[in-house]
Amino acid sequence: MTSNLENSAYYELVKHGHGMANTGTAKTGGGVPQEIKDYLWGMEDQLTAWRRDLHKIPELALEEAKTHDYLEKALIEMGYEPKTIGKSGTGIIVDIPGPDTSFTIGVRGDFDGLPITEVDDGRPYRSTHEGQMHACGHDAHATIVLGVARAYADGKVKPPCNVRLIFQPAEEGGSGAAELIEAGVLDGVDVIIGLHSDPTREVGMIGLISGFWSAWATLFKVEIEGKSAHGGAFVHLGKDAIVIASELVSQFQTIASRDIAAGDAGVVSVCTLNAGTGFAIVADKAVMTGTTRADSPETDALIKKRMTEIVKGMAIAYDTKINLSFPGEAPGVTNNPHIFELVRDTGIKVLGKERTDVYSRVNMGGEDFAWYTEEIPGFYYWLGIANNEKGINASVHTPEFDIDERALVVGLAMQLGNVKAIHTYHAEGGTF
Repeated sequence: MTSNLENSAYYELVKHGHGMANTGTAKTGGGVPQEIKDYLWGMEDQLTAWRRDLHKIPELALEEAKTHDYLEKALIEMGYEPKTIGKSGTGIIVDIPGPDTSFTIGVRGDFDGLPITEVDDGRPYRSTHEGQMHACGHDAHATIVLGVARAYADGKVKPPCNVRLIFQPAEEGGSGAAELIEAGVLDGVDVIIGLHSDPTREVGMIGLISGFWSAWATLFKVEIEGKSAHGGAFVHLGKDAIVIASELVSQFQTIASRDIAAGDAGVVSVCTLNAGTGFAIVADKAVMTGTTRADSPETDALIKKRMTEIVKGMAIAYDTKINLSFPGEAPGVTNNPHIFELVRDTGIKVLGKERTDVYSRVNMGGEDFAWYTEEIPGFYYWLGIANNEKGINASVHTPEFDIDERALVVGLAMQLGNVKAIHTYHAEGGTF
């Protein structure tokens, strides 16, 4: 039976690098010249090796020293002079000059991991850092940007203008982009593009939307000050932080179900709750952490307002102190409508119309690429990495997450095409 991938106009590029010449006749197929297709598939083994090396050494946000050194070494070997950027000392930029020095396009890839223990299913590139994992595809994102560097270094593909490659730490938690912006990563950059691994779409497919791409995302922390007491005989002398925390969890859930209009979208998730020290001891403190998501700045403000009011009311009701803080946040990614049209057209040329999925509903994920689009025109889109026949479709942020590594070539082809399309539009007088 023919798979959906084989029905794609781009199947010749994504079918693992063989049969592309169509009985020896050079075909452009999906708008990609045959020699470029051959060159890109010639990079497949290198891209896979980079991705697997990075996958083995995941590091948490702002602790990515090994990852930084690996990327830096690879870039130096290509002949570049990478520059470390940011307070954490793990961000990297590479400036590649092009013939049009008046215009600069930024290409961003993040590279931090998550505090997740990877499934032990025999994959040879399993994380060697126990309890840490690339469970969101950031290893693939960084690899694709390395691929852009390699393509330009080889000279097979030439940058039409200045290109700044941005290797960003700490996307998880939302502080990495802000840190790099403060350090000047966008100085002189006119437009920025990025992509994200998507296990809901098959390899060889992209998903794109104009306007808001992602949700407003906030991290929250609640610290409850109770009072310890004997858990059996003298509970009346204590203030049970667990009881207070449990009620807060329930109250927070009413925000989405009763405060937010049915046509809007919002989420309040308590993801950790730590309290108590023993079987018969009333907990004297509790700490809760979690995340909120909203499909608009108005809904985001409403959620924070209601959480604050609920916490204040609970503190009064239980005659105790409760502190609510928001240690991290990112607005929604705003996709520039003009760049949307350019990326869509690139997708149609490279992948085929049926593999270029235009959709209209904001996803509820959080993404600190938003800080870039707050500053300059930008675009962020989904890169299909699933292979349902092989069972590669686990959700991001899960121990089973993996990618069909052919997506690395697809992502590279897309980003190279996007850079060319954006510059052509600008050179012809287009504005963003």
